[in-house]
Amino acid sequence: MGKEAKKKKKGWKYVSGKIKGAYGETDFDKKTIKVDKKKHKKAKKQSYKKRGFSKKDATLINTIVHEKMHSQHPKMHEKTVRKMTAKKVKKMGKKSKKKLYAKFK
Repeated sequence: MGKEAKKKKKGWKYVSGKIKGAYGETDFDKKTIKVDKKKHKKAKKQSYKKRGFSKKDATLINTIVHEKMHSQHPKMHEKTVRKMTAKKVKKMGKKSKKKLYAKFK
């Protein structure tokens, strides 16, 4: 298998960093899912309503699953992504959550 074949198989990268105005973002060109962990820590200390998010939508695991959902279903409507994310997070066990958290260290 040549280098070209290996590049095509390359999956998504998971990064943590500063994002203006959002908790997370999905970049389809760079194939990256970026989450702002510091913003989540700040949100815990502040009122969620002031920031315009419900408490459950502002959790780190919710953001990670939400952005991953965008990467898997790029044409899915935002409202549908939110609903599916809530269902998926609710069903997830501790091991699954731990695995996702580990990608953003």
